[in-house]
Amino acid sequence: MDAQAFIQLVADHARKTYLSYRIFPSIIIAQAILESGWGKKVPVEPATGTSSYNLFGIKGTGPAGSVTIESKEVENGKTVIRTSQFRAYENYQQSMEDHAQFLSKPAYKNVLAAATPAQAAQALEEAGYATDPAYAEKLTRLIQTYNLSQYDQFTSEGPQTFPPWKLELGNRALQEGFLTSTEWLNKLDEPMPVWAVLAVALRLLDKQREKP
Repeated sequence: MDAQAFIQLVADHARKTYLSYRIFPSIIIAQAILESGWGKKVPVEPATGTSSYNLFGIKGTGPAGSVTIESKEVENGKTVIRTSQFRAYENYQQSMEDHAQFLSKPAYKNVLAAATPAQAAQALEEAGYATDPAYAEKLTRLIQTYNLSQYDQFTSEGPQTFPPWKLELGNRALQEGFLTSTEWLNKLDEPMPVWAVLAVALRLLDKQREKP
């Protein structure tokens, strides 16, 4: 699979993911490139040669179990070899969906609230997604080199877009914890139901009570 074919493989799903998670497609594509080596370094089960379909280097156990291999980590500024378990999937689609859900964890809230791909890349590095101290720089360079930001652009027929000031408010509310799900960012023009208004008000009250 050549570079453009790989980009397109991830880009189609990344653009759909934006609807639900608001993760920049360019970031998803750049991570897939960097973590999987353009799909050529996807973890493979040593005994059977079975692919894990893991495009994003996520460790643990996935829908299809796990693959145990040696991988490079950076510890105290030095590159070391560690044996780790990586999640295994039944196909690339599962890997991409799991990646989006993985970034929905509270630890990555600044990735979802980022205003630019560069900010999202920096947030990924600061949240500890990878041990590489140059992780954000490498992602940003990939985005620039392969013009991946083009996949962040949508026409009027694509995903619903909002004025920048509305997105800023929505992202700030998400970052501050008043909104608990990125799904609310798709509803910025919709009236909030009473229960949602009450939930936000109660979170604000809780934050006020936390102050000394």
